[in-house]
Amino acid sequence: MTEFFWEVKPRVFDDEVKQLLFNRGIIGEKTDEKLVDRFINPNFETDFHNPELLPDFVKFKNRIKRAYDNHEKIGVFGDYDADGIPGSAFLVKALTKIGIETFFYIPTRDEGYGLNQEGIDYLISGGCSLIITVDLGIRSIELAEYCRSKKCDLIITDHHIPGDKIPQAVAVINPKLKASKYPFSELSGAGVVFKLIQGLKKTFPEKITDRFLKWNLDLIAISTISDVVPLINENRVIAKFGLITLQKTKNLGLEKMYEVSGIKTEKINSYTVGFQIAPRINAPGRIDSASKSFELLLTENEKEATELAKWLNDQNLLRQEAMDQVETEVIEMIAKEKLDKDMIIIASGQWPRGVIGPTASRLVEKYRRPVILLAIEEEGLIGSSRSVGVFNMIENLEKTAKWLTKFGGHKGAAGLSLNIKNLESFEKAMIKLANTQISREDLIPKLKIDLEMESESITISKIKRFLELEPFGLGNPKPVFLMTQLKLVEQRFVGRDSRHLKLKFQSRDHDHDCIYFNFGEKEKLENKKYYDIIFTLGVDEWNGSEKVSLSITDLKLSTNQSSHERQ
Repeated sequence: MTEFFWEVKPRVFDDEVKQLLFNRGIIGEKTDEKLVDRFINPNFETDFHNPELLPDFVKFKNRIKRAYDNHEKIGVFGDYDADGIPGSAFLVKALTKIGIETFFYIPTRDEGYGLNQEGIDYLISGGCSLIITVDLGIRSIELAEYCRSKKCDLIITDHHIPGDKIPQAVAVINPKLKASKYPFSELSGAGVVFKLIQGLKKTFPEKITDRFLKWNLDLIAISTISDVVPLINENRVIAKFGLITLQKTKNLGLEKMYEVSGIKTEKINSYTVGFQIAPRINAPGRIDSASKSFELLLTENEKEATELAKWLNDQNLLRQEAMDQVETEVIEMIAKEKLDKDMIIIASGQWPRGVIGPTASRLVEKYRRPVILLAIEEEGLIGSSRSVGVFNMIENLEKTAKWLTKFGGHKGAAGLSLNIKNLESFEKAMIKLANTQISREDLIPKLKIDLEMESESITISKIKRFLELEPFGLGNPKPVFLMTQLKLVEQRFVGRDSRHLKLKFQSRDHDHDCIYFNFGEKEKLENKKYYDIIFTLGVDEWNGSEKVSLSITDLKLSTNQSSHERQ
């Protein structure tokens, strides 16, 4: 088991739901019921900000109107991940709905992240006089100039952190721009596109309707949830209504994906999106080309949808196998070369570049420090990084930019590339930065506990009230609770390879059946001893009946064992 530092949030409200919202910074100590109700019950008609406040929105709108009037063809250049692909599919659907002919380009990972000349040339050769990016382009200064030299207009839509210089384009729409007056800066890449299309309702009122926008929220919700943007503000509206749309989707490709992968529509939640739907959309781009994921989300041919869904499922299995292999190799390398002696782990090897990002995420969880994995290729090193809270990855890549050929991303995750000759200098500089900014204490994972619960207070109705805060994710995590002084009376290992531990605790007149997933320790706990447990709550349904679901995150022996034994 991982050693955690337990941090119990101070109690401010008697009402438990208000306390949970306070813990997440949704409400303050002085708040009214309207703010609470607005979070729990977002409104599609009233809770979106005005899209016209986005940077360069008027330029975007006018250029789209001109393309429509002049029967131009628009090229869509999207990123190859589960944000860019659904966002690009939505943009193509919207432009097609308006009556504009489109052409698309999704780069392979071999081409690298961002705009590239090959894709621009491809779209221009297809007759496009305007290119719109999705989820990329904010740092593509030279390629924006290349577009201009080719007499092709460019509109950049992105949500990544801009550099000091902004590309010259017809419009650059990014809520993170310093000059932006948009009230919310944390949209996903697809979320930015959604807002832009929402803003075209006045220009194309018969085409871009609320009905069209609602029925395509499935695509935007996939992007919003999988790209790990905070599920607050507009993102909560998108996720909340998008999950409903995903359950009732009219997207043929998604329907076939559900069938092939065994996804039950009525059970779809943020976990389903993050760990079942998004990985399948991501998988082809990690192994080969992401264009088939894009095609799946647009196809209206049942046979093609079935074939694509099966192919994506197979690719996802290959992706998982590749990740397992890379993870094993890196763990062996860390042990042999003692790469975890510093506050950051940097490793390079002959690995497929498409799986190093999610593998880095796994390693961050295991070693509790930032990880940079670099795939060695003929043209140099292609890297992916993941970080921990105290270490801002994109800012530190900025500080080491002189050794990099390309980089971009967020505080917690970023991509990079560099020449092999610069590897040693880059490693030394990044290790120095990490060792300066991260302390040993920072490496101890903190479990933030929302509320301490009394055994008798855990009821189905109370859990359902907590679940009104769904969807859970970044910015609105699943509530974490604490119970103390519970007597362990039963335990047994279950599941494949006996990885999970089923437990029964007693407290006064109450029994609690619990599950501790991936317990990790083969030695059993001590029966008849008293434990403090940290857990999350849910409701299990079986044969028409409901039962409390209690999933343990961590536990430890209670203090004062002897006093219990004397009772």
